[in-house]
Amino acid sequence: MTKKNILPLLLLFLFLPLFLYNLGTFSLIDFDEAWYAEIARQILVTKNPLVLTFNNKPFEEHPPLGFILMAISYLFFGTNEFAARLPEALGGFGAIIIIYLIGKNLFNRAVGIAAGLVLVSCVWFVFRARSANLDTMFLFFYLATFYSAIKAQYNPKWLLLTALSFSAALLTKTIIGVTIFPGIVVLWLLKKPHASIKQIAAALLLIAASFVPWLLANTADSGPDFVNHLLEVGLRTGKQVTPNWAELHKSITAQYLHFGMRKWYYPGIISLVALIPFVWREKKLLSIYAILLTLFAGFLTNEKTEIWHLIPLYPFLGLLIGFTFFQMVNFISKIIHKAIRFPHRSTVVALGVTGFFLVASLYQINLFKHEIKLFDREIGGLPFVSKAAQNRPEPLFLDNDYFLPGTVFYAQKSVEMIRSMYPMHPLPDMIEKHPKPFLLLTQQWKLDTDEIEPEKYELLSEHAGYVLIKVDE
Repeated sequence: MTKKNILPLLLLFLFLPLFLYNLGTFSLIDFDEAWYAEIARQILVTKNPLVLTFNNKPFEEHPPLGFILMAISYLFFGTNEFAARLPEALGGFGAIIIIYLIGKNLFNRAVGIAAGLVLVSCVWFVFRARSANLDTMFLFFYLATFYSAIKAQYNPKWLLLTALSFSAALLTKTIIGVTIFPGIVVLWLLKKPHASIKQIAAALLLIAASFVPWLLANTADSGPDFVNHLLEVGLRTGKQVTPNWAELHKSITAQYLHFGMRKWYYPGIISLVALIPFVWREKKLLSIYAILLTLFAGFLTNEKTEIWHLIPLYPFLGLLIGFTFFQMVNFISKIIHKAIRFPHRSTVVALGVTGFFLVASLYQINLFKHEIKLFDREIGGLPFVSKAAQNRPEPLFLDNDYFLPGTVFYAQKSVEMIRSMYPMHPLPDMIEKHPKPFLLLTQQWKLDTDEIEPEKYELLSEHAGYVLIKVDE
């Protein structure tokens, strides 16, 4: 590897602490973080990585790969917050490396570095990368699929890696992974890979071998409705809307994109529009537009679009921003070069582009550093007291409608909610009527409000207003 290749990677590696610093010093957040962390823990309990469960019930919202990677992390680092978040953090860091390589191969190193720096300074990308979710793991495989497809244009051996990356994307967040196809189709129409029928068949077989076992295992466990549910979750059917094309800038998608990218939002939108006339001259841009238009079409026409769904847009808008800025600086440098000859013009342009995006990205990261929990060390009351229920033989009940995943993960046992059993007077009825002994996680103010006498229970743990009590005969 040459110095020209090493230096950009070293620059991007300077951002690794942004993903790993204090990753395990704050509690998992309900709902999704603790939910996903517990599903991964259950893989180690059930020894079944294909059929996922949560609180003794099937989990069918997402495929297993992200949870399998979390479970592997648990084996190395223990069942804790750091291990739960590590795969997502590494996926996020890997994504900025991959988008650099995509930019470098499609255009040049400066555009690749710019795209990586844009991505690493998008607040919602970093926020999700520092959580036990699936978004940046998926993004890594999504981008790796596109990068492998670029390389496969010149070396058909990369076709297998394209298939492997695509399979991993499908096994992380299913149907959205298919949105990379329009970009790949455009790429391969511009320059067709010289792959043999045997190589193509091997790639298709690899995709089937990766995806079908999970599909069959869950269909056998849940019946044919599993596939229908999978399609409903992936496509969010029945939630389609017709966007107001005249006021797209006011749509929830545009607002979410602005909040997620912050100061890169307007450069991204301007580049998206400004580069359209140049697409036929720089045909590689067509593949980026194909992906962006496919993603935008899905997000704008679905009323259930959430802010984290838009993360796959960030790196491709970053490529357009980097390409636009590079072309502007390069054009200006040519004019200056005609008037005042100066050596190494192309190097000066590349360094100027890199320097600008480095300063801009560091500035934006500094603005949102407290939003991404970079310095948080908060241990919540519910996680603290839930841990006291570990390894105890009594059944555990929760007096809350929302914090179930965190309780299940930190207690490492199944949990029932008392409001479903005693909806009228949950606490008094539970303590008076339910078979004993049992553990109950609630809040001190609720015990006080319902005038539950301390003599009726044993206090096992308390923190930040939450209490774990044992109710006995």
